Amino acid sequence: EMSTGLQELNRRNFIKVTSIGTAAMLVGCSIHSPPKISSTGEKSENLGLFVRISKDNKITIISPASEMGQGTHTAHAMIIAEELECDLQDIRVITGSHHEIYKSNFNMQFTGASNGIRFWKQLLSNIGAGCKELLLQSGAKVMKVNQDECIAEKGTIKHVITGNTIKYGDLIGFASKLEFPRSPKPKSSNEYRIIGKKIQRLDTSSKINGKIKYATDIRLPGMRFSMIKQSPVFGGSLEVLNQEEIMSLKGVENLIEIPNGIAVVADSTWHAKKGVDRLKIKHHGGNSEGVSSQLIGIKFDEALDDLGKDELGGENVLELEYETPYLSHAAIEPMNCTAHVTSHKCEIWAPTQVQTWTIDKAREITGLSENNIIIHTMPIGGGFGRRLETDFVEQALIVAKAIKKPVQILWSREEDIQHGYYHSGSKSRFQIALGKDGKPKQLMNQFVKPSHWTSRFQILSMLDFDPYSHYQTAHSHFINQKFPTQFPVKHYYDIENVDVKYRNLDLGIPNGFFRSVFLSNNFFLESAIDECAVLSKSDPLEYRKQLISNHPRIIHVLDKLKTLSNWKEKLPKGKGKGIALTQMIGKGIVASVVQVAIGKRNKLKIEKVDIVVDFGKIINPDIVLSQVEGSVVMGISVALKEEITFQDGRVSQSNYDDYRIARMKDCPDINVTIIESDEDVRGIDGSLMPILPAITNAIYAASGKRIRKLPIGKQKLV
Repeated sequence: EMSTGLQELNRRNFIKVTSIGTAAMLVGCSIHSPPKISSTGEKSENLGLFVRISKDNKITIISPASEMGQGTHTAHAMIIAEELECDLQDIRVITGSHHEIYKSNFNMQFTGASNGIRFWKQLLSNIGAGCKELLLQSGAKVMKVNQDECIAEKGTIKHVITGNTIKYGDLIGFASKLEFPRSPKPKSSNEYRIIGKKIQRLDTSSKINGKIKYATDIRLPGMRFSMIKQSPVFGGSLEVLNQEEIMSLKGVENLIEIPNGIAVVADSTWHAKKGVDRLKIKHHGGNSEGVSSQLIGIKFDEALDDLGKDELGGENVLELEYETPYLSHAAIEPMNCTAHVTSHKCEIWAPTQVQTWTIDKAREITGLSENNIIIHTMPIGGGFGRRLETDFVEQALIVAKAIKKPVQILWSREEDIQHGYYHSGSKSRFQIALGKDGKPKQLMNQFVKPSHWTSRFQILSMLDFDPYSHYQTAHSHFINQKFPTQFPVKHYYDIENVDVKYRNLDLGIPNGFFRSVFLSNNFFLESAIDECAVLSKSDPLEYRKQLISNHPRIIHVLDKLKTLSNWKEKLPKGKGKGIALTQMIGKGIVASVVQVAIGKRNKLKIEKVDIVVDFGKIINPDIVLSQVEGSVVMGISVALKEEITFQDGRVSQSNYDDYRIARMKDCPDINVTIIESDEDVRGIDGSLMPILPAITNAIYAASGKRIRKLPIGKQKLV
């Protein structure tokens, strides 16, 4: 992990100031410059820049993070505006191409695991505060006054005694000749006037008025358009049986082979689509040949039987079995990428979450050095971890290199749903014995889940070890003890005699990151704990509190939730409340109470979701609120409807008609309470996790029926 502390920056001499003629002052980080200051001749592309102040007083932040609707760019702008004393509306945020200094955890430039603010706040605060000091120094010199008589205010340096002001833009020539302060002094939290306020996101108006440019809006001279067809069986290859017919279609120019498939290149997306629609194909081989949902179920059971189950004696013993399905990201923006490859240069316009793997793929395909590759990270219309993959970038690069023209690759919705990197299905068994006090005195758990970590990293595959496998199980601290820096959080439930056994299975189906990657583990554990509470005739909320010690933040969240949800109220027949809890790796805490009503003909209605979160210090509560609400809706969608199934090695679903997601009618009242704490915290997407078990626990409270398999779908609820 890269430290963003001030001492680290000074030691490595990363903060630099330089100028581009008289047009702008650049403040950022250089790994090519001499120890003290970048020369004015330094090429701007050699700087891993963070802030640019231009002559017209506009400020540009070059952010390391991708903007995919989570509001990170607005938060970065707020941090700079706070320290630099300027108007938020004067700030524009763009994503940097790729650079060593942009790497955060895992030594990568990527946006995920809630790292977009946590890793950059201190660095941006330091740069903003340092910029202000440079401008104060310059303003005092220009006005020939003492610096301590000057303040920074609304994009100007003001001499308090005379009231004279000078704009930042008029000082950049002076300021860029100064050395960046060795110890800039960011504000303390009690001085904040922007951070912590509910502020509208910078990109909202451009999304409403249609001015925002997504990757599919890119148009370049001589550009071609391509749609793709991939082998229905994962990892297979395609043979085109009617090549001449396709090439004779209006506008179709090329058929290019890509990994596992074929790209139809044409003079418009429509003509490319017409070509794809007419393809007659034969597929050969594949990693998932013969795999069906029925077979996956058998394999899961065999793996669990092989792990064995513990025979526990006594009266109060539970034997439980739970199951979750494969899930698609199904983001509104389908996979797409634009690329232009020449003999000496490569440019990529991609909605990507991972610039490091994108650059690696570009080097591999083009043979060009990193210095000759530029990544334009576009706003993302739904990421959820799917755009941490590079398959769609690879396709655009292969086609662009082959046709020697810029090309835009676009996937159909059917390709998107049938060729994802899925959140893998999983199955879990518990044997739990309760003591006289009603608490678990023994908890045995066996679960099977295909691992995307072992399929991604060769060393993990060789060791057959998934470092994240145990997370959100009752034995999370097993992994916390072995990797204390990556896993700083011991599990919140204090249960003795826990034994968790995990088995990975490779079924030839691509697995990937998914918003809240420990979804199934949390569903399993929070369902099992609820069943323990019922068996011990305990209140499910109070029961959880009894299992938690030395976690005052979690207890505070649960107490707040108890009040917010009116937990103790008596509900009429057919209604019930359910609770679930989670704590993320990054110490973020989320607890939720869901109220459901079960009507005639088995009709389930989610009436209300009360959710309390503690994510430490908050930059913009409005962004946190929208992220939590979005996670709740996605959690409802996953719990009620979403499921990918397989037949004969291929995905059965193809669009939103048969891969069903939540609609407006499924959305309840959502009440969010944000608790601020001084902890260094991340994990906002964890808000998705407790929704699933809270819904199924509420169904039990309403009807006495336990739902142990997702999605709920048309299962009988009474």
